[in-house]
Amino acid sequence: MDNRKYLHIPDNFAFIIRTGGANLRYSEFKISYAISVGEVSSLALIAHNNCGMVNIMARKDQFVQGLMDRAGWDRVSAEEHFKQFAPMFEIGDEIDFLLSEVNRLRHRYPKILIAPLYYKVEDNLLYMIKEGRNT
Repeated sequence: MDNRKYLHIPDNFAFIIRTGGANLRYSEFKISYAISVGEVSSLALIAHNNCGMVNIMARKDQFVQGLMDRAGWDRVSAEEHFKQFAPMFEIGDEIDFLLSEVNRLRHRYPKILIAPLYYKVEDNLLYMIKEGRNT
């Protein structure tokens, strides 16, 4: 979901689903469509450091004020919106969440190869995550 980077890939090479925190819990139909109709055989989940979905609860005031200032929402509606959806999208550590999402999707789609990747904003590099790492 990050707006700081653009993936440079060939045309017709991949389906791209952008979602905060590499959280695909609410995008499974899109994944299923890409696998079944688009004939996708592998997935790359890419998380990045400095993710806005980490500790989203600390951004509640900014979130509410932003909806009020930019979208014309009243405070009660903005706070209720945050209260309803923030817990669904909050993630802890980026890598830990990425690995849990990879594991969840592997169980859901056992024939699909799923690779956990991590992008570091500071060095502009993409890393393959070694699974079973010590946290």
